[in-house]
Amino acid sequence: MKRKVIAALLLGMAITVTGCSGNTTKDTDTTTEAASDASSETTADSSSESEAATEAAERPDYKALDYVKLGDYKGLEVTLASTDVTDEEVEQQVETNLNNNDKSEEIKEGTVENGDVANIDYEGKLNGKAFDGGTAEGYDLTIGSGSFIDGFEDGLIGAEVGKETDLNLTFPEDYGNSDLAGKEVVFKVTVNAIKEKQDITYDTLTDEYVTYLSDKLGASYETVNDLTSDIRTYLEEQANSSRTQAIRSAVIAKLPEVCTVNALPDGLLDARMQEYLKKFEDTYCKDTTLEDYLSSTYNTTVDDFKTQVQSEIETELDTQLILEAIAAVENIEFDEDGFNSYVSSLLSSYGYDSEDALYENYAQTAEDGKAYLQTIYLCNKALDRVIENTNVTYNAAEESTEEAAAAEDITETEAATEE
Repeated sequence: MKRKVIAALLLGMAITVTGCSGNTTKDTDTTTEAASDASSETTADSSSESEAATEAAERPDYKALDYVKLGDYKGLEVTLASTDVTDEEVEQQVETNLNNNDKSEEIKEGTVENGDVANIDYEGKLNGKAFDGGTAEGYDLTIGSGSFIDGFEDGLIGAEVGKETDLNLTFPEDYGNSDLAGKEVVFKVTVNAIKEKQDITYDTLTDEYVTYLSDKLGASYETVNDLTSDIRTYLEEQANSSRTQAIRSAVIAKLPEVCTVNALPDGLLDARMQEYLKKFEDTYCKDTTLEDYLSSTYNTTVDDFKTQVQSEIETELDTQLILEAIAAVENIEFDEDGFNSYVSSLLSSYGYDSEDALYENYAQTAEDGKAYLQTIYLCNKALDRVIENTNVTYNAAEESTEEAAAAEDITETEAATEE
């Protein structure tokens, strides 16, 4: 459990090579958002511990092929669960849409029963005078929901549509408004109509109801076929996106089986560790020490935390080096126009004010952040090349094979950030 937490914190503050070359993920919780705005200052208590991390380590200059032995990375075999959209999935999505956008028919006669949705006008008076918050018109109240004070909803059971009912009630002693707490009041209530929900299912769906649904959603459906076709298209787009990511994750997991990282370039791990720890403290430890934050929030120590972070970063760097080596062998060159387009997509997707703000979110300086994203961009191009030569087989089974399962362990956080 702790490992997953650390992975989430780690990858939430970085762009990983498993994201496609034009799309990356940025953590949706406070991690990245706070990191982008974080001050470089830390508390006095934590200054001594973070001082070493504050100084940016020099990034080593290296050639990936000096550290990586490439195997047969072309023609990899991966097997994944099928992502084909079924008729049952379309039906389930239609049912979900119907449940979220139900249609009620107003009944202008009869009496209120428990469970009914009653459209009411009401006015509450204390000592003969209307009190604030005690009056409304056209309010839809589900009888039995417990939305109003005791006696209000029960008092409407049996009330006739179109007639006024007086409810003599007493506010609870612990009611939030002290002016009303424990006070006797009178509510004059008129039931305008009883709303009866239409029981529409996939099997009973009609063109007429689809038109109502279309108007409510601001869509342009006219027939049942229009609706189901649009839903199928939506589900297929989602499936395609999931399929693409699953392939990338499976290939990432497969590469270490055929390629070997003999060692990491001197200083690379230290530089990445320092960058991460500095960013982490700036984000989470503004008013506390790293030790206290980790202990109170995750029940872990600084040493354990650093050990877990190092393990995650080593895995990330292994993947990075393999892909950099493939890029070199495949003569995949960095292209400025493609990178600029990549950066522009990040700026528009995540609302950074400037390129420097984006770069500084991934390193201690804009210069280092840009260099990091350039590396990730190149790695993604190499990953795309590997995928072009990968043989993918799909099973009808619910779960994917060992390759995808292994990929989940490596990219568990990425799945979380995409939800």
